[in-house]
Amino acid sequence: MLALALLVTLAADPTPAPAPPANPQATGGAFAPAALPAGSIAFWGTLGAPELAGGYRQGFSLLEFEATARFHYLEVSGTVEAGVRLLAWKNERTLIAPTFSMGFKANSGVRAFDPYNFAAFALRPRVGLVASVAASEVLQVVALVDVPWAIALNVTGFQLTPTVGAGVEFMLNPKLSLVGVGQIGVDVIKEPLGVAVPRPAWAVRVGIGYRLF
Repeated sequence: MLALALLVTLAADPTPAPAPPANPQATGGAFAPAALPAGSIAFWGTLGAPELAGGYRQGFSLLEFEATARFHYLEVSGTVEAGVRLLAWKNERTLIAPTFSMGFKANSGVRAFDPYNFAAFALRPRVGLVASVAASEVLQVVALVDVPWAIALNVTGFQLTPTVGAGVEFMLNPKLSLVGVGQIGVDVIKEPLGVAVPRPAWAVRVGIGYRLF
């Protein structure tokens, strides 16, 4: 009888079973993880220098679709792009994804901050690499390689800006994250009837990511 009573007590115990450990790769929505898992959707926005930006991300099996819009307020230029991230390598905490996108850039040609800036409507292919490392269940470290190339369609000129960077993304809750990244590199610009001019390139961005799923 005692054994039967013990079994009944254990069966009626309302204490929930321990939750399974969180997957650190599942956190993030702005820059991390490097590629979203299948079925995930996220939006992000950043403020910084020299541009404002926002984007949409959707994960599939081995790739991610992304679309972005950017406003460079020193050039007074706008860019829209669409592309993919391809999941190339992963382990328990690290994801690495090459990126490929295509877009268009409209530049006003304002020279208040850049004496070489020129008015143009440009095709803008972009290649790069994103790596994310889960430092904890709520913190992701990201590394970026970014190579956008604006090729003017209405005049003879281009702008090539390869940069490398790093940052962190911190989860405030399962849906919302804060992100901060910095980038540095070189900006090579060739205006119409001019020669290619290299100069330092940099960017600092802070913002939020919102993960729907």
